[in-house]
Amino acid sequence: MIEQKITSDIAVEAYDKICRDIRQQPKWRLDSDTDCDYYDGAQTTAEVVQRLKEAGIPPQDSNLIKPTINAVLGLEARSRTDYKVTSDDESQAEIAEGLSARIKEAETESRADRAMSDAYSSMIRAGIGWVEVSREFDPLKYPYRVREVHRNEIYWDWTAKEPDLSDARYLRRDKWVDRLQASLMLPDQAELIQNSWCGWNNLDVYEGTDTGMARAYEIEQAWGQGQQDYLNRNSGMVRLSELWYRHFEEGYVLALPDGKAIEYREENPYHQMAVVQGRVQVQKSLLARTRVSIWLGPHKLMDVPSPLPNTDFPYVPFWCFRKDRSRAPYGLIRDMRGPQDQIIDLDILLYEVLNSVKVEVDNDALDLSQNSYHEVAQNISSLRSMTVLNAQRRNAAGFKVTREHQLAAQVFQLMQERKRRIEEVGGIYRAMLGADTTATSGVAINSLVEQGSTVLAEPNDNFRYARRIVGQQLLALIKQDMLGNATAVAVKRGAGQKIVYFNRQIVTDAGPVVENDIATAQVKVVLEDIPATPSFRAQQLRSFSQIVQAAPPAYQAVLYPAMLELSDVPNRHELADQLRKVSGGDAADQRTQLMREQFEAAMQQQQLAMTGLREQLVKAQQALADKSRELDLKERNLDIEEEKFEVDAQLKIEELQLKHTDTAF
Repeated sequence: MIEQKITSDIAVEAYDKICRDIRQQPKWRLDSDTDCDYYDGAQTTAEVVQRLKEAGIPPQDSNLIKPTINAVLGLEARSRTDYKVTSDDESQAEIAEGLSARIKEAETESRADRAMSDAYSSMIRAGIGWVEVSREFDPLKYPYRVREVHRNEIYWDWTAKEPDLSDARYLRRDKWVDRLQASLMLPDQAELIQNSWCGWNNLDVYEGTDTGMARAYEIEQAWGQGQQDYLNRNSGMVRLSELWYRHFEEGYVLALPDGKAIEYREENPYHQMAVVQGRVQVQKSLLARTRVSIWLGPHKLMDVPSPLPNTDFPYVPFWCFRKDRSRAPYGLIRDMRGPQDQIIDLDILLYEVLNSVKVEVDNDALDLSQNSYHEVAQNISSLRSMTVLNAQRRNAAGFKVTREHQLAAQVFQLMQERKRRIEEVGGIYRAMLGADTTATSGVAINSLVEQGSTVLAEPNDNFRYARRIVGQQLLALIKQDMLGNATAVAVKRGAGQKIVYFNRQIVTDAGPVVENDIATAQVKVVLEDIPATPSFRAQQLRSFSQIVQAAPPAYQAVLYPAMLELSDVPNRHELADQLRKVSGGDAADQRTQLMREQFEAAMQQQQLAMTGLREQLVKAQQALADKSRELDLKERNLDIEEEKFEVDAQLKIEELQLKHTDTAF
């Protein structure tokens, strides 16, 4: 059999191979569903229910997993941070500032925080959560949609290694929709959907012109799966499979001088100009292409290139833990199930021990005409039991009832250890649950909470990574919609606003240029370091209030409006602005006085410095004068020495002349 490769406009044979690969993946979904059942309290099996009934114990609710998991989910809600767009290029700081305002708006309006919070809950409980980032189909709603998707709707390429599935060959989402809705969504395929629904009973596919129905009928007959996999006639729904897949094509890339590379677009005049001028190098490469197709069982209803601005899939995975061998995901509940089962068993055993009764009776101790041995055994554990004894019994102590409760304390202690075990395997300390601990100081309690956060570092780090990917995909959609369109974005700066213009053509001395061109923006999405939750804002308010109280009165007027903005008072920003206006005059006078005092202090320091410079200058001049006199004396001594040398030389010459004369005579 020839292996079908994934190519553009994927064939049904290649899709069938993908479906077979999915069916052969590890069976991890049942375990994840069971983990969620434990969280929901569905922990009692039929065998346990029968044990409770036989022991005369009412149904028990001992779900200790749910509050433990809720404590972890609360940490995410308390430490939630906003998106921020940054750029390594200082010249694009204004672009990053404007895009930060746009992505914060999109984060709020698309309910991205709620979707990612739900995905975090799913990853902690079941091991994996999914978030969809796409455009909204309803034109009356916000243009971007961020929604949590149930894990059992998503199937992905199991051979992928990257956590963001950037190396995955395919991803499939299955969703049941109303049959009439499917026909309205895909009107070109309404006839095929109707014929498949009716079992091809209302059409002779081989009669008349070729409408493609004969091919569709033959494909369905050769399909290995039954119609019940994608047709539910009882509910009137069909299962549509949304397949995102990657295939590779040969193309060219431009190697930029800064080390980056972009795909060469022949229709782009800037690319052509850069190639002609030799500013870039052209390299042949194998490029990934992403497409999306819609399937109804074996029928391909649609296949188009990805409408997204990148090659990513619109579904972002949120991983908790993954097994080393099978790479199957699992969450915190997986290790809690054992202790939870033991708690239920110990709870039943504790009831049985407390209700246990040991009866020792002689064969003539009972009045069998009033009660039998079976009746005594059934009623002896009741608080209102009655037993009629035989007055003619040989042994007066022939009927003895004892209750052995010594084992109850040991069972209760073991149960408490199992409860602590649930918290320990999840990395949750009792201080995080608000329970009493051996730690007595606030520092010790905070240390325990910090240790719990450290134990949960891996899933929380995975969550932040996935959250950033969601922001990157959301930013990519925003940039795509802004390309070529002149846009103005209001950016808040303190009490005022600043307008950032994108793609606006302005005239400079060098000619017309595009201001803040979004097509050339090199920006990235990061997460703010400071959480933006009410609880963290309250913590900031307490710390800031202490600073304001310790500050001088001149500074309190400036700091108090900022402190008001950290509170939860309605219209706190408007009130802070009004407070700044009211205290503006006093604050201005105080600032003026402060500036005057600083100026006078600076002048005094300058005068002292000038005085010191004058003294140094006088000393330098005196030293220079002394040096000059010393040089004059040295010069005069040299002149005297020179004259003396000349006189001595003249005397010697004359003396030699006299000697020469005497010799001549």
